Amino acid sequence: MFDFLDIALERWVRSSSSKQGRCVNHIPLWYMRKLSRAKLIHTLRYVYRHSPGQRKAWNDAGIKLRDIRSAEILQHLPLSNGSDLIENPDDYICVPQDELIHILTTSSAKGIKKTIYLTADDFDHQVRTIGTHLRRFAGGERVAVMFLVHDPTWTVGSIIRQGIAEVGMLGFLSGIHRSVKEHIDLIKEYRINRLITSPSHLGRMTVEASEDVGKLGIRYIHLGTQPWGEDFRRQMEQKWGAKLIDGYGSNECVCAIASECLQQDGLHVAQADLWVEIIDPQTGKPLADGQEGEVVVTTLSRRGMPLVRYRTGDLSHLIPNGQRCACGLPLRKMGRVRGRVDDMLIIGAGHNLFPDEVDRAVLSVAGISDYQFVLSKEGYKDILELTIEARGPSEELKAAVSKALMDVHSIGISCRASQTLRIGGIEIVPPGTLTKDRPKSIRIIDKRTPAQV
Repeated sequence: MFDFLDIALERWVRSSSSKQGRCVNHIPLWYMRKLSRAKLIHTLRYVYRHSPGQRKAWNDAGIKLRDIRSAEILQHLPLSNGSDLIENPDDYICVPQDELIHILTTSSAKGIKKTIYLTADDFDHQVRTIGTHLRRFAGGERVAVMFLVHDPTWTVGSIIRQGIAEVGMLGFLSGIHRSVKEHIDLIKEYRINRLITSPSHLGRMTVEASEDVGKLGIRYIHLGTQPWGEDFRRQMEQKWGAKLIDGYGSNECVCAIASECLQQDGLHVAQADLWVEIIDPQTGKPLADGQEGEVVVTTLSRRGMPLVRYRTGDLSHLIPNGQRCACGLPLRKMGRVRGRVDDMLIIGAGHNLFPDEVDRAVLSVAGISDYQFVLSKEGYKDILELTIEARGPSEELKAAVSKALMDVHSIGISCRASQTLRIGGIEIVPPGTLTKDRPKSIRIIDKRTPAQV
């Protein structure tokens, strides 16, 4: 299935040597596509042979082993989702149970836990992949990882930590249960110059820090777990004097699906490890490059528990596969994640409201680190209530947030024109309240019943 050049390419892509790593920038785009397609066919045939549960589902869809000869067969295979992982996890396991020596669970904002098993090779592979990504940003050799790290099944933390060490960097896991002062002290004591954290926690640190965070010497801040807007990027880069690097991943795919480079104009897909599709979330049909839809992922390098056509529930689009990025990487790109399929709200008299619109509005107000947006019903009207994290109560801050929300088209027209939406109370809570004992905040809660929407 793979020739000598394919094997050499894999080694270059995952090399911990900066010299060999630079070779990746000279690999032709067509060759990376060739490798990705070869690995996809290999993975599909491997899953068919080793997963009785998935083989039965594919047979029911009319797919036999002899049909798996090209990448085009993928669109004819059944889609999978989180419910499948919860209800039938054994259907995805392709190795004997004694080879599954690592376990991790998701940190779903919906509170649903899904379990992923890894072999020793799967774990080591992910370690090298994380190290490869970090190596692409020169000058950030001392790293602090700030997430909820005391969960016993947060294997991702171990992967990130070892990935940092893989490329010769000094790394620390510093959980978000620590105070902002403790984090600032850690940064100063060990001269940390790179952070890996969530937008919620970064916002909290920015608001709650008792000193100028721009003087801490941070060069790069890698953000994951939640979508965030360009207004947030501009604010944080100005305050920290650092580059904000967006990363998109999931625990089901073990961290990175795609990540930004220093160009900050799209996310490079980990093309040697993942095949990414965009589908219409209603019909399941593949969409053309540039069209927004649901991200669907197939793992290409996992032995223990491969995922085929796994629905992430996230909204994005594939950037048309044309010229090489200015950074030199021969990897195709996708747009930044806009939100989740099930997070799109219909408010008022039938207007669509997307999470990124609320993000841009609320987080554009100075002094706010995070928020929670709750919709309920009162007669024919939708009621919008907001909890925001800030240092102290302020009527001026509440007024600024209310104005920012009214500037969102669907909210403004529902309040003023149709009068089918009312902005209720705005509560201010201390920074860190919304993420207490959680890896990320739940930003949107819809308490209306389906019949009320």
